[in-house]
Amino acid sequence: MNIWLFLVPFAIAAALPGPAQGAMFARVVSLGAASAWSFIVGMVAGNAVWLLAAVFGLSALAVRFATVFVVVKWLGVLFLLYMAWRLWKSDGHRGAQQPARSGSGFLAGAFLTLGNPKAMVFFGAVLPQAFDMTALTAGQIVLIVTLGVAVDFLVQLFYLMLARQTRTFISSPKRVRIVDRTAAAMMAGCAGAIAAKT
Repeated sequence: MNIWLFLVPFAIAAALPGPAQGAMFARVVSLGAASAWSFIVGMVAGNAVWLLAAVFGLSALAVRFATVFVVVKWLGVLFLLYMAWRLWKSDGHRGAQQPARSGSGFLAGAFLTLGNPKAMVFFGAVLPQAFDMTALTAGQIVLIVTLGVAVDFLVQLFYLMLARQTRTFISSPKRVRIVDRTAAAMMAGCAGAIAAKT
């Protein structure tokens, strides 16, 4: 067992910005860091599901029920477009905004990662290089999932800190409107990128 052959590629892959990070960044800049916690937990949970699926060899099941993942993907796209629409309509006054519901953030983050079965392909390619998949013990499975969740969570926290620092530079309603519309465009772009993925 060589845990580094799993952790290093996964950390690099998790650190590469994608649609989920773009959506989370836009959410933090427009609604504040507190609004992103449930979104991040949803993202990490979605990746953990794919990791577990790869560990237990459920690739064939994912292929067989590909329609389910297509539906999940489109739910994520629709949610991002809804958030983009709300941000575009913002008047720039933070006090008037309703805080995002935690449940909606969790579902949005989970939909984005669960709607991307390429995570299964990544885990399926990397895990056999680090572990003997035919002889995994329960303890090793717990270790793999725990380390995977920890790495993923730390990477998303780094993005959260960057987004929070960006938000601190915004003060006037005019600047807030500009940022909200930029965030709306980012979210719509993320939705488009996800929709374009096959």
